[in-house]
Amino acid sequence: MLMGSDGSNPVNLTGNPAADTDPSWCGPEKIVFTSDRGGNLDLYSMSSDGSSQLKLTDSPASDWAPACSPDGTKIAFVSERDVNNEIYSMNVDGSGELRLTQSGSADTFPDWSPGGSSITFVSQRDGNREVYVMDSDGSGQTNLTNNAAEDTGPDFAPGGTQIAFSSDRNGTAQIFLMDVDGSNVYPLTNSGGAESNPSWNSSGSQIVFHSDRDGNREVYRMASDGSFQTNLSQGAYEDSFVSLE
Repeated sequence: MLMGSDGSNPVNLTGNPAADTDPSWCGPEKIVFTSDRGGNLDLYSMSSDGSSQLKLTDSPASDWAPACSPDGTKIAFVSERDVNNEIYSMNVDGSGELRLTQSGSADTFPDWSPGGSSITFVSQRDGNREVYVMDSDGSGQTNLTNNAAEDTGPDFAPGGTQIAFSSDRNGTAQIFLMDVDGSNVYPLTNSGGAESNPSWNSSGSQIVFHSDRDGNREVYRMASDGSFQTNLSQGAYEDSFVSLE
């Protein structure tokens, strides 16, 4: 679905009975996403109006969670083609696949830094989900959160100085901010529901996220300091996997 930043005018872009999820913008004219329309999870691209839908991966294993590089030339994604989930990258046309992580544990949810030199991701190599960062070639993999809680869903701020993520370190999962070196961690939300999957707008002034505080999963928006939290989707259905253009 595509909607205005205020939640208005939702439009179905894919028009397919399959499950189409994980949208990520590749510049203003292209969106990559995950679909099971071929029998298992693969990556697809389409124009921003839903036309020209093209299959990018064709592995018998599941490929999912695509994230486009800031210059729109690369896609980081998750694949279980090597038994467990690992982070890969490829060119935006599906060529040049390269494995970036080889931890032996699940590595998921990649997100590029604004300059494209780093990728943050979630890893279970330490026994629980932690937020890691690595260079875009897979080197320099570093644990940023180092917490006994479940930390997931990282997203770089447009300025490249902070990362928003979800953590249940205070009980239920809430949205937190930290500096890119893992310091200065503090919560942005404190609702009775579970909050996850933060995504920044291009100016860094707002963050959208998922919340089930109203009884089902909805898309919310807030200012980058956690104020002005607003339900955008307000539907009876489950709304998730949001990406801001």
